[in-house]
Amino acid sequence: MTNTMQATQATYIKRFRDSFALGIEHIVKAAQVYVEAIDENPKFADVFAAEFQDSIPASAWSSFEAVGRKWMHPKLLLGGGGKYANKIKRLPYSLQERIFSGEKFELLTADGDILKVDIREATQSQVEQLIDFSHTRTKSEQKAYIEAHKQTCETKPEILPYVITDGKVSFRRGTILTRNEVKRLLQEM
Repeated sequence: MTNTMQATQATYIKRFRDSFALGIEHIVKAAQVYVEAIDENPKFADVFAAEFQDSIPASAWSSFEAVGRKWMHPKLLLGGGGKYANKIKRLPYSLQERIFSGEKFELLTADGDILKVDIREATQSQVEQLIDFSHTRTKSEQKAYIEAHKQTCETKPEILPYVITDGKVSFRRGTILTRNEVKRLLQEM
């Protein structure tokens, strides 16, 4: 890419970033106005929904109220948080703010090490371990979670690639057996 193209690209990106930030700021202000109105008279919620039915879906008004009351971070309006958005929405606003500012949280591993992870980039199992319904788990809560999860994994019965009934063997699709497994199978019959 030439220097001129890079400069043009950087200019467009800066203009977009500035405009987008301003747009978010105005959405927050609009949400605060909506909250002021419904605090004054709860029936205004229906008035707003009717007035803006062509541009704002009815399902969005509860999110506007949540943003206006600082129950929900404005980035969650546009799908911020990705696949974990629903879990992040249940957290207190101060914690949502920390997540969207890129803070890394301490994750306890099964062998006792501590990892620093961004919740938005963590795996599903890491998020399950880190986030309880309304808070992030402490190290001791994570330890308890790991132990409980370990016990449930250990108690699951072994799934065999075959089933023996009435002296007959039914194999699951795609089953491959080693010589020792065939011997064990014959002994079971």
